[in-house]
Amino acid sequence: MRLLFGLLFFLFVSLTWGQNETNSIFKIPSEDSTTIYNYKLKVSQLINPKPDSALYYIQQIQSLSYEKDYIVGKAESYYLFASYFRRIQQPDSAITNFNALYQLSNESGYTKGKSLALNGLCRINYLQGNLDVAIKACKDCLLMKDSITEGYYNIVPDTHIALASAYIRKNELQPAISNLLVVDSIHKKQPLRPDIIAAAFQNLGNIYTDLKDYSTAEEYYLKANEEFKKLPESAANFYMQTTNRHLGEVYYHQEKYSEAETLLLSSRDFFGAIKDERTLAEINTYLGLLNRDLGNLDKAERFFQEALDLNKRNIFDYEASQSGIELSKLYLERNNTSNAIETLNEVLDLNKGNKNSAIDLQVLELMSVAYANRNNYSSAYESLQKATQIKDSLNEIQSAERIKEIEGIYQTESRDREIELLTSQNELAEEQKRNQRNLYLGGLLLTTFTGIFFFFQYRNRQKTNRKLKELDTAKSTFFANISHEFRTPLTLIKGPIEDQLASEKLSPSQRKNLRTAKSNTQRLESLVEQLLALSKLESGNLHLSVQPGNLAKFVKAQAMAFGFAMEEKNIEFEISVKETDANHWFDRDALEKILFNLLGNAVKYTPEGGKIELSTVQSNGYYSISVKNSGIYLNPSERDSIFSRFYQTDPQNPGTGIGLALTKELAELHKGTIRVESEEDGPFTQFNLQLPTSRESYKDDEILSEILQTSEEIPVEPTEELVENEALFPNENAPILLVTDDNKEIREYVGSIFDSSFLVQYAEDGQSGFELASKLIPDIIISDVMMPKLDGFQFTSKVKEHELTSHIPVLLLTAKIEDESKLKGLETGADAYVTKPFSTSYLKATVENLLENRRKLQERFTQEVILTPKDIAVSSADELFLERLQKVMDEHITNSQFSAEIFSSEMGVSRMQLHRKLKALTGQSTTEFLRSQRLKLAANLLREGKISVSEVGYTVGFNDPSYFGKCFKKEYGCTPTEFV
Repeated sequence: MRLLFGLLFFLFVSLTWGQNETNSIFKIPSEDSTTIYNYKLKVSQLINPKPDSALYYIQQIQSLSYEKDYIVGKAESYYLFASYFRRIQQPDSAITNFNALYQLSNESGYTKGKSLALNGLCRINYLQGNLDVAIKACKDCLLMKDSITEGYYNIVPDTHIALASAYIRKNELQPAISNLLVVDSIHKKQPLRPDIIAAAFQNLGNIYTDLKDYSTAEEYYLKANEEFKKLPESAANFYMQTTNRHLGEVYYHQEKYSEAETLLLSSRDFFGAIKDERTLAEINTYLGLLNRDLGNLDKAERFFQEALDLNKRNIFDYEASQSGIELSKLYLERNNTSNAIETLNEVLDLNKGNKNSAIDLQVLELMSVAYANRNNYSSAYESLQKATQIKDSLNEIQSAERIKEIEGIYQTESRDREIELLTSQNELAEEQKRNQRNLYLGGLLLTTFTGIFFFFQYRNRQKTNRKLKELDTAKSTFFANISHEFRTPLTLIKGPIEDQLASEKLSPSQRKNLRTAKSNTQRLESLVEQLLALSKLESGNLHLSVQPGNLAKFVKAQAMAFGFAMEEKNIEFEISVKETDANHWFDRDALEKILFNLLGNAVKYTPEGGKIELSTVQSNGYYSISVKNSGIYLNPSERDSIFSRFYQTDPQNPGTGIGLALTKELAELHKGTIRVESEEDGPFTQFNLQLPTSRESYKDDEILSEILQTSEEIPVEPTEELVENEALFPNENAPILLVTDDNKEIREYVGSIFDSSFLVQYAEDGQSGFELASKLIPDIIISDVMMPKLDGFQFTSKVKEHELTSHIPVLLLTAKIEDESKLKGLETGADAYVTKPFSTSYLKATVENLLENRRKLQERFTQEVILTPKDIAVSSADELFLERLQKVMDEHITNSQFSAEIFSSEMGVSRMQLHRKLKALTGQSTTEFLRSQRLKLAANLLREGKISVSEVGYTVGFNDPSYFGKCFKKEYGCTPTEFV
């Protein structure tokens, strides 16, 4: 079968897709069904002459189906995309879409879609030379034939045809003929669609051509054309051309050269016009044969070479092998043995995938002749021996007479079966008439009641499933937003408390009260996090995010955070953690919560002067962590309930009883275990945690990153001393800070933190924030993540992609604490990510660090002799801007009239925007930047020493030599003359 053979079948199938499906989940409402049908009609009309136009309608089907969630429509779009990619000869993309169709149909129980996907995979794989894969796909499809409904009856014979085509390519003609005769038998019982039975006739013609029975081959090809004439005119023309090409080959073998050349040239023009390179290559091969027989050897060589190049370019190994063999024969005829041997070796490589023994036989026989012509009789004899072995094997496997015998036996058996069937039908006819009425009425009644019952069952189930989905969606939305809703007011409580604590005017009692308020705010924040984590675990929304790191260092770092609390209670803290260079795989966030709860409980329940022991052991891919504290005993009943939610050993105890419940569920999520031991003699209580730490213990979707985390330090918020000496800018020279948040109170609070040192501007959503940023070109942006119109991620992406704003540092401020959210923010270009509630001093220090990095970049620019965009660009957008700026500078820098106004006009921005952009990137105003670049160019010219000092000044755009000298001395500390 050829590259385009079967496309019409695909489209006819698609046009009737889903019409006979009885399951209502596969039905499409009448109005949309009509729309999709009209789109498919357009595809069938355009796929051959204008495939790109057909693609538009395929995309419309996909868009409508995904919008309305039509399973059948989605399946159709995959099928039509595969047909499109077959048409434009992109088989890998076609296979991807067939696989997607199979997966969707398999998951939804859509039998028709599965059968069509397997049929398509069979066809595309045998065209690619993946014959074993193709044969398996066809056989899998035929295993489903009893499940294929009447409306899809044609797919069974079509799959037999595809299977026969794969066997033909393997040169296994017996199973090929058997499959084609099955198609013929089906056609006799129930006439098939013209294109399908014609395909069977074409394949039989191909087989008889291979058997050199050209009269029978011609008979089958003409029968195929008679069937194709029954198709619509445009399709009939296409498929008759495929048959005419085969007839041209048959006429060539019958030495009817004139008829052969007429048909082949006509087909060549047709398939060349529609860019079917596979068929075009095969026609070129036969035109080469024809011209070789007529003595036109140069013309023949051109046709053979073109055929070989086309087949190799499109990875049509089987056809390329045939073209290479004919080209090699021509080389031998012209006594060009070197090219012949080179081409024959190439054919052997091409045939490795197809494993066609007939191809190998021809190649080895020709190589024997070629080596003999070169007097290399040893290699000639070796090739001849290999050819003889293959020929003997082929004779044992099959022969042309045996194949014809199979056909005769089959035809006889087919007629006998038909006679038996007619006899039995006559005997049963009377009995059927008597029983038919009763069976019909009874079946109708039973079907009616059964249908009503299942209809109501199905409708109730659909309603229940819909409600469950709505509840699940609502729950997911709630968990996504509740963190934001809790953390925003916590920020507005914690931030002002920290601001007040920074004041030196507080009395001791006031400071004590504020510290108590801050401590309880942190406690409330921790409680919110634990409740949210439990809720996410319950709903299945909390997933592992494992990455490699040094677990021993991580545990020690977490333990050190409790040092101050233990000193306050005079608790002896013994840490037995052996540090190694080994890497472990673990979820940092989950393990941090587990250790926080275990150590926090130990501190809470250990009396003053008590002891806490933390120890670890590494063994057999598992890491064990033990936390033991003195002073408390848990009886067996308490130990059994200690991990239950909201359980407390004593109602008077502090806490809520959710910490250890969360710890246990996090440990199990981490594929680990946790247990508790307690002894009355001591007394003491010990929690033992065991976690797997090998990469193999976790699935691919549980891996956050493969990159080793080398730092296990806990971030420490900056102290008040870090930010108390901030420089205060005069208002007119102060940097601009843009605060973007949909919560007015958060906007104003963040602005109040910086209003003494920044000119603060505000925006209430991402869209207005981007418009304001483009206009003002601020020095830094602080943005929330969850906002209307444009969220923080989209806002950051737009800022970083726009050439005027791409340099601006963006700090995302959010209640989302998951690693995935942080990674998403950083991937969009955010420079920092701070979670709510935040420390005022930490936020200030983060902003100052971002601005300090920008200042260092500006200092680097001032040290460069020439403008180097890649060295000072923050992003690719910055680099493009600077390259465009450099181009303008190169064109106008020597023009003394080139001013800041002209500069901004040439750049297509306002003077203020250019000023702010250059100031941010280089630390210079537009005028200073122009002067700096002119002086750098002057310095280069002075070093070359080819022109005088005054000429240098005029050349770089200075009208006044004395002003040039003054500016040069200010920039370089010496006059131009001294510089030389």
